[in-house]
Amino acid sequence: MTQRETIHMTIEAFWDWCELPENAERLFELIDGEIIEKMPSFEPSHIAGWILTYINLYLLQNPIGRVSGADGTYKVSDMRSLIPDVAYISKARMPDIPKRGVLVPPDLAVEVMSPTDSKLALRRKAKMYLEAGTTLVWLVFPDTQQVEVYHSADDVVTIGMDGTLDGYALLPGFTLVVSAIFA
Repeated sequence: MTQRETIHMTIEAFWDWCELPENAERLFELIDGEIIEKMPSFEPSHIAGWILTYINLYLLQNPIGRVSGADGTYKVSDMRSLIPDVAYISKARMPDIPKRGVLVPPDLAVEVMSPTDSKLALRRKAKMYLEAGTTLVWLVFPDTQQVEVYHSADDVVTIGMDGTLDGYALLPGFTLVVSAIFA
């Protein structure tokens, strides 16, 4: 279940609030002044774990960036701090690892639909990432075993179990067979 509370604060103040003792073990996103608690769920975590693993394996051979899991928070606007299930950011855009959230959006954002999400909400998040400058968004739908690939709000491709995800210019030469993430 998602818990919501509306506030108005800077991203830095929001991150301070997240670090309070009563919030330290919880994950929150800030979307247009609304605090949304992310609730853990095994299936999305498992799928995201596979994606994270494959990208990390690629980065071991091609150390061009960094990948984060479902506790890495990114500023995508002055009123939005999102936690993608998996994110990639190039070393050119983030040469050093920050102590807290990343002040720029990721290059690649991956969101895996959980039981408390709706497709509409995930598609709204994809639009938020793209508006902030994220180059590539993957929305993963476990129920249909499909991935929606966004290059822009108007350039969306749905890939099924027999298809392959591509890293394009962000992760040159990276490919991932969709069926591998649902193993």
